[in-house]
Amino acid sequence: MSGHSSGEWLLLFCTALVVLFRAFALVRTFWNYPLNHGPGFFLGVEVAPGFYAGEGVTWLKRYRTVLVVQHLVEALALGAILVSGRWGLLPLWAGGAVVFAVAILHALIRYTRATLGANPPVQSSMAVSLEARRLGDYISWSAEVLMAAVVSLCWALLLTHGNAQVHWNDPVVMTYMIVGVLPCKIGVIRSSFPLPSERTAEHYQWVEAQRRHSLRGMDSMRWFFMVIFAGYALQHSWAVANSIVWLHWLIIGIALAVFLAMMGIVIRGSGRLAAMGRELRPAVSWSGSSSSARLMMPGFSRWSAIWLGGLVLLLVFFRR
Repeated sequence: MSGHSSGEWLLLFCTALVVLFRAFALVRTFWNYPLNHGPGFFLGVEVAPGFYAGEGVTWLKRYRTVLVVQHLVEALALGAILVSGRWGLLPLWAGGAVVFAVAILHALIRYTRATLGANPPVQSSMAVSLEARRLGDYISWSAEVLMAAVVSLCWALLLTHGNAQVHWNDPVVMTYMIVGVLPCKIGVIRSSFPLPSERTAEHYQWVEAQRRHSLRGMDSMRWFFMVIFAGYALQHSWAVANSIVWLHWLIIGIALAVFLAMMGIVIRGSGRLAAMGRELRPAVSWSGSSSSARLMMPGFSRWSAIWLGGLVLLLVFFRR
């Protein structure tokens, strides 16, 4: 135990929370994710009646096998870090796990779309919302200013009083996880899915609920990493902090509270979205006469790809 700094123990605690969350999400959200829209769809792709009584059993088994393999690979990577004692790599593992999980899910959806839904039905008409979406209606600028101030203070502490145990890859990755998500939030606000001409109001409410749920999830993740970053900065810039027992527990308590709040947001939001969309046609299952079916909102898909690409570059750079 003495071979690791208090900051690394904090990272280990937060990593344990991430592992707990991922395991819960696997069972509660992703295990039956292909069935979110009922027996008429598989991963958002429309299937024939009786699909799950025939070949759908094999498709569902393959999907779950991929999920299990994905989590085993992540567990092996985490085990290698823990055994090697290089706990400073834990934030990189967390970021890499996010990239890996998102890539696997989108690969599964794209493969399903290309195989089962290669020719989605074409809607002869579509609806487009004319309602203007202002950034201020979705983003709390006071919260963004506070977040920027805390990040700046953390960097100021590390740059002026950082000790020899600072691994600069950790604050860089954590800062990227906090700040780099803002363009993705703007992309979610500015873009939207096309709406079918049937049950348009219900589809609009569902898309709007997806938008706000995504934004809440992003902000929860950012505040979680903010707490980790603040604790890391204190532990590595204030010598007395390592001897203050209550400060350690305070940081852990705040991180645990933010984590539980994030779990609550994700669980309640996912359940509500699943209930709202149960009888609605997912965007990937149909196309308009002049547009193709989309997996994600266009703005969000572009910015999330840029954000994930930047994270991958950081992970590769710090592995050199």
